[in-house]
Amino acid sequence: MKQKLTKRAIDSFKPRDRDFRVFDTEIPGFHVRVKPSGVKSFAIKYRNAGQQRNFTIGRYGPIAPEQARKHARSLIAKIDGGGDPSAMRTQAQKELTLGEFWRIYLERHAWPHKAPRSVVEDESLWRNHLSPRWSSRKLSSLRREELQRLHAKLSDRPSAANRLLCLVSKMFNLAIDWGFVSDNPARGIKKYREAPRERFLTDKERARLASALTAERDEGAKVAIWLCVLTGARKSEILNARWEQFDLDSERPVWVIPASNTKQARVNRKPLSIRAVELLLEWREKCLDNAAGWLIPGRNPERRRSDLNRPWRRIRESAQLQNVRLHDLRHDFASHAVADGWSLEIIGRYLGHSSIQTTQRYAHLRDDPLHEMAERIGREYT
Repeated sequence: MKQKLTKRAIDSFKPRDRDFRVFDTEIPGFHVRVKPSGVKSFAIKYRNAGQQRNFTIGRYGPIAPEQARKHARSLIAKIDGGGDPSAMRTQAQKELTLGEFWRIYLERHAWPHKAPRSVVEDESLWRNHLSPRWSSRKLSSLRREELQRLHAKLSDRPSAANRLLCLVSKMFNLAIDWGFVSDNPARGIKKYREAPRERFLTDKERARLASALTAERDEGAKVAIWLCVLTGARKSEILNARWEQFDLDSERPVWVIPASNTKQARVNRKPLSIRAVELLLEWREKCLDNAAGWLIPGRNPERRRSDLNRPWRRIRESAQLQNVRLHDLRHDFASHAVADGWSLEIIGRYLGHSSIQTTQRYAHLRDDPLHEMAERIGREYT
Protein backbone atom coordinates (compact mmCIF):
# COMPACT_ATOMS: atom_id res chain seq x y z
CA MET A 1 0.00 0.00 0.00
CA LYS A 2 1.43 3.38 -1.04
CA GLN A 3 0.31 6.93 -0.35
CA LYS A 4 1.94 10.30 0.17
CA LEU A 5 2.46 10.46 3.93
CA THR A 6 0.85 13.72 5.02
CA LYS A 7 -0.72 14.51 8.37
CA ARG A 8 -4.21 14.20 6.92
CA ALA A 9 -3.40 10.85 5.36
CA ILE A 10 -1.80 9.42 8.51
CA ASP A 11 -4.72 10.59 10.67
CA SER A 12 -7.04 8.65 8.36
CA PHE A 13 -5.26 5.31 8.93
CA LYS A 14 -7.42 3.17 11.25
CA PRO A 15 -5.94 0.31 13.33
CA ARG A 16 -6.61 -3.28 12.26
CA ASP A 17 -6.33 -6.70 13.89
CA ARG A 18 -2.64 -6.84 12.97
CA ASP A 19 0.16 -4.42 12.06
CA PHE A 20 0.10 -2.87 8.61
CA ARG A 21 2.36 -0.45 6.75
CA VAL A 22 1.75 2.38 4.33
CA PHE A 23 4.75 3.36 2.18
CA ASP A 24 5.43 6.88 0.96
CA THR A 25 5.15 7.58 -2.77
CA GLU A 26 8.16 9.94 -2.82
CA ILE A 27 10.91 8.40 -0.63
CA PRO A 28 11.70 4.71 -1.27
CA GLY A 29 11.35 2.59 1.88
CA PHE A 30 9.90 5.41 4.00
CA HIS A 31 6.66 4.26 5.64
CA VAL A 32 4.25 4.44 8.56
CA ARG A 33 3.59 1.37 10.66
CA VAL A 34 0.17 1.17 12.35
CA LYS A 35 -0.28 -1.22 15.30
CA PRO A 36 -3.59 -2.68 16.56
CA SER A 37 -3.20 -0.42 19.61
CA GLY A 38 -3.42 2.61 17.31
CA VAL A 39 0.22 3.60 17.76
CA LYS A 40 1.71 4.90 14.49
CA SER A 41 5.47 5.02 13.88
CA PHE A 42 7.70 6.26 11.07
CA ALA A 43 10.36 3.88 9.72
CA ILE A 44 12.45 3.07 6.66
CA LYS A 45 12.92 -0.30 5.00
CA TYR A 46 16.28 -0.93 3.31
CA ARG A 47 18.78 -3.62 2.30
CA ASN A 48 22.25 -4.11 3.72
CA ALA A 49 24.60 -6.86 2.58
CA GLY A 50 21.67 -8.57 0.89
CA GLN A 51 19.53 -8.57 4.03
CA GLN A 52 16.33 -6.61 4.43
CA ARG A 53 16.17 -4.40 7.51
CA ASN A 54 13.85 -1.90 9.16
CA PHE A 55 14.86 1.16 11.13
CA THR A 56 12.30 2.96 13.31
CA ILE A 57 12.56 6.74 13.18
CA GLY A 58 10.02 7.51 15.89
CA ARG A 59 6.35 7.76 16.82
CA TYR A 60 3.88 9.87 14.89
CA GLY A 61 2.69 12.74 17.07
CA PRO A 62 5.92 13.64 18.84
CA ILE A 63 7.47 13.60 15.35
CA ALA A 64 5.66 15.41 12.52
CA PRO A 65 5.58 13.94 9.00
CA GLU A 66 7.98 16.55 7.58
CA GLN A 67 10.49 15.93 10.39
CA ALA A 68 10.33 12.19 9.75
CA ARG A 69 10.64 12.76 6.00
CA LYS A 70 13.78 14.88 6.50
CA HIS A 71 15.29 12.24 8.81
CA ALA A 72 14.46 9.48 6.31
CA ARG A 73 16.31 11.32 3.51
CA SER A 74 19.35 11.69 5.78
CA LEU A 75 19.31 7.99 6.67
CA ILE A 76 18.99 6.93 3.06
CA ALA A 77 22.01 9.08 2.17
CA LYS A 78 24.01 7.26 4.87
CA ILE A 79 22.80 3.88 3.59
CA ASP A 80 23.80 4.81 0.04
CA GLY A 81 27.24 5.64 1.45
CA GLY A 82 27.58 2.16 2.97
CA GLY A 83 26.18 2.87 6.44
CA ASP A 84 23.81 0.67 8.41
CA PRO A 85 21.51 2.65 10.77
CA SER A 86 20.28 -0.49 12.60
CA ALA A 87 23.82 -1.67 13.34
CA MET A 88 24.81 1.84 14.44
CA ARG A 89 21.87 2.00 16.87
CA THR A 90 22.69 -1.44 18.27
CA GLN A 91 26.30 -0.34 18.83
CA ALA A 92 25.15 2.89 20.47
CA GLN A 93 22.93 0.92 22.86
CA LYS A 94 25.93 -1.19 23.87
CA GLU A 95 28.19 1.85 24.29
CA LEU A 96 29.26 2.91 27.75
CA THR A 97 27.86 6.01 29.39
CA LEU A 98 30.20 8.60 30.81
CA GLY A 99 29.21 7.47 34.30
CA GLU A 100 30.10 3.85 33.51
CA PHE A 101 33.41 4.88 32.02
CA TRP A 102 34.15 7.06 35.08
CA ARG A 103 34.29 3.89 37.21
CA ILE A 104 36.62 2.27 34.68
CA TYR A 105 38.83 5.39 34.69
CA LEU A 106 39.10 5.24 38.49
CA GLU A 107 39.83 1.51 38.61
CA ARG A 108 42.27 1.29 35.69
CA HIS A 109 44.05 4.64 35.92
CA ALA A 110 43.32 7.01 38.81
CA TRP A 111 43.52 4.70 41.83
CA PRO A 112 46.59 2.72 40.67
CA HIS A 113 48.60 5.56 39.13
CA LYS A 114 47.63 8.96 40.58
CA ALA A 115 48.47 10.52 43.93
CA PRO A 116 45.62 10.36 46.47
CA ARG A 117 45.23 14.14 46.43
CA SER A 118 44.91 14.13 42.63
CA VAL A 119 42.22 11.46 42.83
CA VAL A 120 40.32 13.58 45.37
CA GLU A 121 40.52 16.55 42.97
CA ASP A 122 39.27 14.39 40.09
CA GLU A 123 36.36 13.13 42.19
CA SER A 124 35.42 16.70 43.16
CA LEU A 125 35.37 17.82 39.52
CA TRP A 126 33.30 14.79 38.56
CA ARG A 127 30.84 15.23 41.42
CA ASN A 128 30.36 18.99 41.01
CA HIS A 129 30.49 19.49 37.24
CA LEU A 130 30.47 16.35 35.09
CA SER A 131 28.19 13.84 36.80
CA PRO A 132 25.13 16.15 37.16
CA ARG A 133 25.28 17.00 33.44
CA TRP A 134 26.54 13.98 31.56
CA SER A 135 26.69 10.87 33.75
CA SER A 136 24.02 9.08 31.69
CA ARG A 137 25.28 10.28 28.30
CA LYS A 138 26.90 7.86 25.86
CA LEU A 139 30.62 8.50 25.53
CA SER A 140 30.54 9.30 21.81
CA SER A 141 27.59 11.70 22.21
CA LEU A 142 29.54 14.35 24.14
CA ARG A 143 30.29 17.26 21.80
CA ARG A 144 33.14 19.76 21.83
CA GLU A 145 30.66 22.65 21.85
CA GLU A 146 29.09 21.39 25.09
CA LEU A 147 32.45 21.06 26.78
CA GLN A 148 33.44 24.52 25.56
CA ARG A 149 30.30 25.99 27.14
CA LEU A 150 31.08 24.35 30.48
CA HIS A 151 34.69 25.51 30.28
CA ALA A 152 33.48 29.07 29.58
CA LYS A 153 31.03 28.89 32.48
CA LEU A 154 34.01 28.43 34.81
CA SER A 155 36.02 31.28 33.26
CA ASP A 156 35.99 33.20 36.56
CA ARG A 157 37.95 30.26 38.02
CA PRO A 158 40.53 29.58 35.31
CA SER A 159 42.47 27.03 37.32
CA ALA A 160 39.36 24.93 38.03
CA ALA A 161 38.23 25.28 34.41
CA ASN A 162 41.59 24.06 33.12
CA ARG A 163 41.74 21.14 35.60
CA LEU A 164 38.28 20.09 34.41
CA LEU A 165 39.40 20.23 30.78
CA CYS A 166 42.51 18.19 31.60
CA LEU A 167 40.40 15.54 33.36
CA VAL A 168 37.99 15.15 30.44
CA SER A 169 40.85 15.10 27.94
CA LYS A 170 42.70 12.41 29.90
CA MET A 171 39.54 10.30 30.26
CA PHE A 172 38.82 10.41 26.53
CA ASN A 173 42.44 9.78 25.53
CA LEU A 174 42.30 6.63 27.65
CA ALA A 175 38.89 5.74 26.19
CA ILE A 176 40.46 5.97 22.72
CA ASP A 177 43.46 3.84 23.77
CA TRP A 178 41.12 1.22 25.28
CA GLY A 179 38.91 1.12 22.17
CA PHE A 180 35.71 2.66 23.55
CA VAL A 181 35.57 5.79 21.33
CA SER A 182 37.47 7.27 18.41
CA ASP A 183 37.44 11.02 19.21
CA ASN A 184 38.30 13.33 22.11
CA PRO A 185 35.85 16.26 22.50
CA ALA A 186 38.42 18.19 24.58
CA ARG A 187 40.88 18.33 21.70
CA GLY A 188 41.37 21.85 20.38
CA ILE A 189 39.81 23.68 23.35
CA LYS A 190 42.26 26.31 24.59
CA LYS A 191 43.03 26.56 28.28
CA TYR A 192 42.73 29.84 30.11
CA ARG A 193 45.88 31.70 31.01
CA GLU A 194 46.65 31.20 34.69
CA ALA A 195 48.68 33.64 36.74
CA PRO A 196 51.52 31.68 38.34
CA ARG A 197 51.15 31.38 42.10
CA GLU A 198 54.57 31.56 43.68
CA ARG A 199 54.80 32.57 47.31
CA PHE A 200 58.28 33.09 48.72
CA LEU A 201 59.06 33.63 52.41
CA THR A 202 60.83 36.65 53.80
CA ASP A 203 63.75 36.22 56.21
CA LYS A 204 61.46 37.06 59.14
CA GLU A 205 58.86 34.54 57.97
CA ARG A 206 61.53 31.84 57.69
CA ALA A 207 62.67 32.54 61.23
CA ARG A 208 59.09 32.32 62.53
CA LEU A 209 58.56 29.08 60.62
CA ALA A 210 61.69 27.55 62.19
CA SER A 211 60.47 28.54 65.66
CA ALA A 212 57.01 27.10 65.01
CA LEU A 213 58.52 23.82 63.76
CA THR A 214 60.75 23.57 66.82
CA ALA A 215 57.72 23.96 69.08
CA GLU A 216 55.53 21.48 67.15
CA ARG A 217 54.68 18.35 69.16
CA ASP A 218 53.69 16.15 66.21
CA GLU A 219 57.13 14.65 65.57
CA GLY A 220 56.25 12.96 62.28
CA ALA A 221 54.70 16.11 60.84
CA LYS A 222 57.67 18.16 62.06
CA VAL A 223 60.15 15.91 60.22
CA ALA A 224 58.04 15.88 57.06
CA ILE A 225 57.70 19.67 56.92
CA TRP A 226 61.37 20.21 57.74
CA LEU A 227 62.18 18.00 54.75
CA CYS A 228 59.95 20.23 52.58
CA VAL A 229 62.06 23.17 53.77
CA LEU A 230 65.47 21.50 53.51
CA THR A 231 65.06 19.52 50.27
CA GLY A 232 62.28 21.23 48.30
CA ALA A 233 60.61 17.82 47.96
CA ARG A 234 56.93 17.47 47.20
CA LYS A 235 54.64 16.45 50.03
CA SER A 236 53.72 13.24 48.17
CA GLU A 237 57.39 12.30 47.78
CA ILE A 238 57.92 12.66 51.52
CA LEU A 239 54.76 10.82 52.59
CA ASN A 240 55.55 7.95 50.19
CA ALA A 241 59.19 7.74 51.28
CA ARG A 242 60.63 4.61 52.89
CA TRP A 243 63.81 4.33 54.94
CA GLU A 244 65.39 2.10 52.30
CA GLN A 245 65.54 5.13 49.97
CA PHE A 246 67.98 6.96 52.28
CA ASP A 247 71.73 6.49 52.53
CA LEU A 248 72.57 8.52 55.63
CA ASP A 249 75.85 6.88 56.66
CA SER A 250 78.04 7.46 53.62
CA GLU A 251 80.34 10.43 53.01
CA ARG A 252 77.77 11.78 50.54
CA PRO A 253 74.34 11.16 52.08
CA VAL A 254 71.60 10.93 49.50
CA TRP A 255 67.87 10.33 49.17
CA VAL A 256 66.99 8.32 46.05
CA ILE A 257 63.32 8.91 45.21
CA PRO A 258 62.05 6.08 42.97
CA ALA A 259 60.32 6.85 39.69
CA SER A 260 57.04 5.53 41.08
CA ASN A 261 56.98 8.37 43.63
CA THR A 262 57.90 11.30 41.37
CA LYS A 263 55.61 13.43 39.26
CA GLN A 264 57.80 12.93 36.17
CA ALA A 265 58.05 9.13 36.72
CA ARG A 266 61.86 9.41 36.80
CA VAL A 267 64.32 8.59 39.58
CA ASN A 268 65.43 11.71 41.46
CA ARG A 269 68.64 11.65 43.52
CA LYS A 270 68.71 14.30 46.25
CA PRO A 271 72.03 14.83 48.05
CA LEU A 272 71.25 15.75 51.66
CA SER A 273 72.62 18.61 53.73
CA ILE A 274 74.17 18.08 57.17
CA ARG A 275 71.06 19.63 58.74
CA ALA A 276 68.77 17.22 56.88
CA VAL A 277 70.95 14.21 57.81
CA GLU A 278 70.96 15.21 61.50
CA LEU A 279 67.17 15.53 61.41
CA LEU A 280 66.74 12.13 59.79
CA LEU A 281 69.26 10.31 62.02
CA GLU A 282 67.49 11.61 65.13
CA TRP A 283 64.12 10.58 63.68
CA ARG A 284 65.45 7.14 62.68
CA GLU A 285 66.32 6.42 66.30
CA LYS A 286 62.69 7.02 67.22
CA CYS A 287 61.43 4.79 64.39
CA LEU A 288 63.55 1.67 65.05
CA ASP A 289 60.50 -0.32 66.12
CA ASN A 290 58.62 0.50 62.89
CA ALA A 291 59.04 -2.70 60.90
CA ALA A 292 56.91 -1.47 57.97
CA GLY A 293 59.67 0.90 56.89
CA TRP A 294 57.68 4.08 56.23
CA LEU A 295 59.59 7.31 56.78
CA ILE A 296 56.47 9.00 58.17
CA PRO A 297 54.17 6.23 59.46
CA GLY A 298 50.51 6.87 60.16
CA ARG A 299 48.53 6.03 63.26
CA ASN A 300 48.56 2.49 61.96
CA PRO A 301 52.35 1.97 61.65
CA GLU A 302 51.76 -0.54 58.86
CA ARG A 303 50.60 2.32 56.65
CA ARG A 304 52.13 5.64 55.72
CA ARG A 305 50.76 8.93 56.96
CA SER A 306 48.03 10.18 54.63
CA ASP A 307 48.30 13.98 54.99
CA LEU A 308 49.80 16.93 56.87
CA ASN A 309 46.86 19.31 56.73
CA ARG A 310 46.10 19.79 60.41
CA PRO A 311 49.69 20.20 61.64
CA TRP A 312 50.50 22.52 58.75
CA ARG A 313 47.53 24.77 59.58
CA ARG A 314 48.70 24.82 63.20
CA ILE A 315 52.32 25.61 62.26
CA ARG A 316 51.26 28.22 59.71
CA GLU A 317 49.09 30.03 62.27
CA SER A 318 51.84 29.89 64.88
CA ALA A 319 54.37 31.31 62.39
CA GLN A 320 51.88 33.95 61.16
CA LEU A 321 52.30 32.87 57.55
CA GLN A 322 49.52 34.35 55.45
CA ASN A 323 48.40 32.51 52.30
CA VAL A 324 51.28 30.02 52.42
CA ARG A 325 50.65 26.52 51.15
CA LEU A 326 52.87 23.60 52.03
CA HIS A 327 53.87 23.42 48.36
CA ASP A 328 55.12 27.02 48.57
CA LEU A 329 58.05 25.72 50.65
CA ARG A 330 59.26 24.04 47.46
CA HIS A 331 59.14 27.39 45.64
CA ASP A 332 60.95 29.01 48.57
CA PHE A 333 63.71 26.40 48.38
CA ALA A 334 64.19 27.29 44.71
CA SER A 335 64.25 31.01 45.47
CA HIS A 336 67.00 30.43 48.06
CA ALA A 337 69.04 28.48 45.53
CA VAL A 338 68.64 31.15 42.86
CA ALA A 339 69.62 33.92 45.28
CA ASP A 340 72.76 31.94 46.18
CA GLY A 341 73.78 31.93 42.53
CA TRP A 342 73.07 28.34 41.52
CA SER A 343 72.17 27.76 37.89
CA LEU A 344 68.62 26.93 36.85
CA GLU A 345 69.87 23.60 35.44
CA ILE A 346 71.30 22.52 38.81
CA ILE A 347 68.17 23.66 40.66
CA GLY A 348 65.92 21.84 38.22
CA ARG A 349 67.91 18.61 38.57
CA TYR A 350 67.71 18.77 42.34
CA LEU A 351 63.97 19.48 42.38
CA GLY A 352 63.34 16.74 39.81
CA HIS A 353 61.96 18.96 37.06
CA SER A 354 61.55 17.21 33.72
CA SER A 355 62.66 20.23 31.67
CA ILE A 356 64.48 23.51 32.11
CA GLN A 357 61.28 25.34 31.12
CA THR A 358 59.72 24.26 34.43
CA THR A 359 62.60 25.80 36.38
CA GLN A 360 62.59 28.90 34.17
CA ARG A 361 59.76 30.36 36.28
CA TYR A 362 62.43 31.27 38.84
CA ALA A 363 64.66 33.07 36.35
CA HIS A 364 63.42 36.52 37.39
CA LEU A 365 64.75 35.91 40.91
CA ARG A 366 68.32 36.00 39.61
CA ASP A 367 67.93 39.76 39.21
CA ASP A 368 67.27 40.29 42.93
CA PRO A 369 70.96 40.47 44.03
CA LEU A 370 71.63 42.84 41.10
CA HIS A 371 68.79 45.11 42.22
CA GLU A 372 70.15 45.04 45.77
CA MET A 373 73.62 45.97 44.52
CA ALA A 374 72.28 48.83 42.44
CA GLU A 375 70.16 50.07 45.34
CA ARG A 376 73.09 50.06 47.77
CA ILE A 377 75.23 52.03 45.33
CA GLY A 378 72.37 54.44 44.75
CA ARG A 379 72.03 55.10 48.47
CA GLU A 380 75.66 56.27 48.58
CA TYR A 381 74.59 59.35 46.62
CA THR A 382 71.49 60.34 48.60
